[in-house]
Amino acid sequence: MRFVYAVLAAFIALPAFATVNVNTAQQSELQSTQGLDRYKAKTIIDYRNQNGPYRSLDDLAKALGEPATEKVASQVTFEGPPFVPPPHEKKSKKKRKR
Repeated sequence: MRFVYAVLAAFIALPAFATVNVNTAQQSELQSTQGLDRYKAKTIIDYRNQNGPYRSLDDLAKALGEPATEKVASQVTFEGPPFVPPPHEKKSKKKRKR
């Protein structure tokens, strides 16, 4: 029975140790990080699009500021390939019948 409780506790604690890659995460993933709201998540993405991938917490601090970066430091990572947005599909213009 103790084993069951230990496994259950591990699954409950697992989200607390999850990290989000700021170079690959989309806005919804960033918002799921404690301490990042919609505005900060958008700021991270905008900075990444303008300046390239983040390499360290110092780069992230340039986008968010020092206090916000300290709050999320244990929850973010910079490893992995950078996010490349999918190409935009051109919408065809449909002629309306009059």
